[in-house]
Amino acid sequence: MLPEKHTSETGKGLLQQSTTLNLSLQDNTHGKLTSTHIRNLWRQPDRLSQEMVCCMVNIYRHLADPGGLRSCKIGGRMVPSGNIPSPTSPFGHITPSSSSSFSDSSMLSFTQSPSLDLCSKQEMATEMTFDPYRTRDKLPWADIGKYSTSIEVSWMSVGKEQLEYGAGALRMFRFLVERLSKVDPSSMSHDEKLAFWINIYNALMMHAYLAYGVPRSDLKLFSLMQKAAYTVGGYSFNAITIEHLLLKGKAPGYRPQIALLLALHKLKLPEEVSNFAIDHVEPLITFCLSCGAFSSPAVRVYTAKNIQAELQASLRDYVRASVGITAKGKLLLPKLLHTFARELLEESYLLDWICQFLPSSQRNIVQTFLQQRHHRFLSSKNFMVTPFDFRFRYLFIQDDDKQTSKPHFSSSTPSKLFRCQEPRPI
Repeated sequence: MLPEKHTSETGKGLLQQSTTLNLSLQDNTHGKLTSTHIRNLWRQPDRLSQEMVCCMVNIYRHLADPGGLRSCKIGGRMVPSGNIPSPTSPFGHITPSSSSSFSDSSMLSFTQSPSLDLCSKQEMATEMTFDPYRTRDKLPWADIGKYSTSIEVSWMSVGKEQLEYGAGALRMFRFLVERLSKVDPSSMSHDEKLAFWINIYNALMMHAYLAYGVPRSDLKLFSLMQKAAYTVGGYSFNAITIEHLLLKGKAPGYRPQIALLLALHKLKLPEEVSNFAIDHVEPLITFCLSCGAFSSPAVRVYTAKNIQAELQASLRDYVRASVGITAKGKLLLPKLLHTFARELLEESYLLDWICQFLPSSQRNIVQTFLQQRHHRFLSSKNFMVTPFDFRFRYLFIQDDDKQTSKPHFSSSTPSKLFRCQEPRPI
């Protein structure tokens, strides 16, 4: 379990210890969880993992929203408008959605293009449209599905109020984390383990950044993922183990340094906890796990009951938000998506595979563009791959049909409940 405070390469972690205890960790109000309910959440590991994600997302949202500042809309929601990074913060900045998603020259080329009629142009985004995966050459869609209402956090306030709230809220979060020590993943079904470990991984990574700061290289990220660990069922599992052994995720080809480090470490899950892992490989976890990079998928809550449908939705939603076209008619694909697709099918089928996830109007535009390019540039590729962007950033999606309860802890909660149990290392 992560300790209360750490130093990082930037000088210190974001949060310091606080005595603030009377905090609500959820914005939705479907009832309160008492400390008694929380103590017994280990009996409902699916629910426990969901509460951990919601709790950590709420901490991030609060730290990214210094009270009293002017607000602007990000993904259709209100967040601070300040976009100047703090010189002492490792977190970058919040990027307002009102900023241009593409260059003026690209937009001019697009509007003057004879290849698109007015109806097609209406399918494209304007300068004021939120594009979570904006790049210089990309002309984003006006309709990007679920990601259009996502909340973007790439900077956090380190003011007194935010530190007090964050530190106090983390004490509550650790109250949830300690319930993990009693959870027995070996008794879960495949889908239960899948949803559970995805949620735990995402919560752990967000927690790690608050405790250690944001690493400046893949080597230091790998080190952070080795340090950040939770005790589950009496055993300590770090982020690397969760992603690549318990969830059986492949080495990320879009991050070659991480892939090389994984190969050098030759990870193996001990026999006594082998039944903690999911039963078989689930390739779509690629679009469920967020390492806090700009190119990572959004964080959302996953449930055991609907996990298979949610896996499909995570792929579809990422494609719709990240894929775009250039003014010259090339399809833009993020490196993460391109790497994933190449392992499934031949490159000649790639564009058809991508188009199946787009709405029919957008699919028609892409096919029209590609037909015109085929006539003009017979030997050129019809798509470009954008590099993986390592900058720190989180996107959060709130699914309307997933409402979790509102954990509430009073100041009378026994302090002994926050003490860690000594894990058995693996």
